[in-house]
Amino acid sequence: MTKDESLQLKGIAILMMLWLHLFGTDRAILENSENFIHLWNGAPIAYAMRKLGRMCVVLYTFLGGYGLAKVYQRSGNCTRGFGIYGGMNNGKRVWKLFTNYWIVLLMFMAVAVAIKPDRYPGDISEITGNITALNCTYNDSLWFLLPYATLTLLASPIIRFANSLHGARLWIALAVAFAVKCAVYNIARPTGGLGSLMLKNIIEASGLFFMFLVGILFARDSFLERTVTSIKQWFSRSFAARSLHISTSAMCTVILAALFFGRIVLGASTLIDPIYILLIVLTFLCIEPPKWLSRSLVYLGSHSTNIWFTHRYILVLSGAAIAFFRYPIVIFAALIIICLTISHIINAIKKAIHI
Repeated sequence: MTKDESLQLKGIAILMMLWLHLFGTDRAILENSENFIHLWNGAPIAYAMRKLGRMCVVLYTFLGGYGLAKVYQRSGNCTRGFGIYGGMNNGKRVWKLFTNYWIVLLMFMAVAVAIKPDRYPGDISEITGNITALNCTYNDSLWFLLPYATLTLLASPIIRFANSLHGARLWIALAVAFAVKCAVYNIARPTGGLGSLMLKNIIEASGLFFMFLVGILFARDSFLERTVTSIKQWFSRSFAARSLHISTSAMCTVILAALFFGRIVLGASTLIDPIYILLIVLTFLCIEPPKWLSRSLVYLGSHSTNIWFTHRYILVLSGAAIAFFRYPIVIFAALIIICLTISHIINAIKKAIHI
């Protein structure tokens, strides 16, 4: 998987997240929009598509593990310790992530305090929880920021552990990691003091570990590259491709559309999302999208972190006002434009202060 392909998948992931929080989490926006397309059970298609959005964290985590494993390979597999300084330099990665987070936090809290002084900034424990990302009450879409940052900081030893897994040990490790993910999905999160918040983030990081590990293993064994090559060769030799003159890219586009539709109509359980994401990634990498689409997804992917950090603040502060645009697809496009505009402002601030 190339850097551009990874950015394209991040672009898809952020689109999933935006749709989820527009029409899956914020029911007021859904209820105030014109929903004239419904499924056979009466559910608006805009609401049903939230099931696609729920896969965004799984996709992000997989891409994170895959990308960091590739960095480890490029460093010559010689990183010692935790790789926080030197080698993989994971400390710098997390610092840059939190720098963006703090810039966004300051920008939106300045607005929030002005328009909702009775709600923001809250007491000292709430302020501290949001600054450290231990408890992101201002923006609940950031719940996996600290768990993901924790996995990033620990990436070097995790990758060394993954590289030692072969045969039965590999399958046992994957089974245990998946069992932990399933347990985390059903466990109640602790609330309260500092200890409970730290435990909550450890639990969330444990839930992310499975897809992070899968991403590392896929990078270690070049599984994506080998599988995509095999799929392309199989399709090019298939009876349908030869007799109907259908390209591999066209066939995989149809399959990808079927996967997306299938996820919409399936049950709400997120435990099947890892399998779905792997199928989507493999199918997507077999497609040769038009240049305009590739460039658009790369562009979105390059701004995905800022969009992740900002979009929920916009919705929290504006309420259902964005439903002014009436139609779900227009509302969706408006939120994307607003987030991208703010992302450029954030990048300009970072450049101005040399971060």
